[in-house]
Amino acid sequence: MKRLEDGKVRFDKRFVHDEFAGWKNAPNIQTEDMFGSSIRTNSHGMRNDREFSFKPEKGKQRLLIIGDSYSFGHGVSNEDTFAYMLGNEYLPEWDVMNMAVSATGTDQEIIMYEKYGEKFQPDIVLLGFYVLDFNRNTFSFRDYAKPMFVPRQDGSLELTHSPVISPKDLINEYQSGKRQIGGWHYSYAYAAFRKVFTTHTKRDRSEGSLPRRTLSGIMERFAKRVRNNGATPIFVIFPIRDIIEKEISKYEVIEKFAESEAKRLGMPVLRLEPLFRQHLAQFPDSSLWRPRKIGGHLSTTGNHLAAQSIHEFLKANNLLDTPDATTIVNAGK
Repeated sequence: MKRLEDGKVRFDKRFVHDEFAGWKNAPNIQTEDMFGSSIRTNSHGMRNDREFSFKPEKGKQRLLIIGDSYSFGHGVSNEDTFAYMLGNEYLPEWDVMNMAVSATGTDQEIIMYEKYGEKFQPDIVLLGFYVLDFNRNTFSFRDYAKPMFVPRQDGSLELTHSPVISPKDLINEYQSGKRQIGGWHYSYAYAAFRKVFTTHTKRDRSEGSLPRRTLSGIMERFAKRVRNNGATPIFVIFPIRDIIEKEISKYEVIEKFAESEAKRLGMPVLRLEPLFRQHLAQFPDSSLWRPRKIGGHLSTTGNHLAAQSIHEFLKANNLLDTPDATTIVNAGK
């Protein structure tokens, strides 16, 4: 849902409401984004140019990608995404399925796997983690209403704000007066203070903070669910573009925390920042990100580097020879 104008609601037709995840890709998209890039999805909302049955062909292995706009490939055409390159250039003998959805948190992404992705029986499930997703997990409303996990004292998760109300029903509730904007039983001054305090709590990066505990629980749930389905979970961490100008990213603490949690859970983890920095040192004029005015996400070159790095990582961890990943060599060791 984009905005209200002249009493009319604008919807982004690239997405549809989903009661489990909040929103997901619309099926059978054939369109261009605001930058002129081609966006195409299949009947399941995957950013793929072909269909996939729930049951794989005999002897055919599958890799499923979940994530946010970095994994979806915001700003570039289908063929310029790392998922497309991975499937067509590096793993043509595999089914590489891209189920990533823009603007989502890690919570929504694992729900997409649980409700839809696991039906396709993937051998490997790649979760693409972008550092800003760290904060998205602690909010129940972003671009639209979304589910939210709340960590319990024992570390387990409680799913809240689910199922997610549809935009049509939400608008009807406001129009009928069932829902109201504001209407607190306390002052606006207190409401403003409370918002600042709550926002700080939800964005805190320190040890033991709410976002850390939430991400830990989500990652543990993801790894356990994928393994119970007989597949291998892998965790790929995408860096933010400030590494172009800074020796140390201001989000490095999030990257390192996510990496350490993945290793604690025994998940193969690939942190792309060192590889991106190495590339920029060797090719200083290379543009791994698109300019901010045209999306600011990974460029075609950046997507290709991601695809190449992921492929090398999969080979190094013996994940392409057999579904049995008993020998794991984590990146960065």
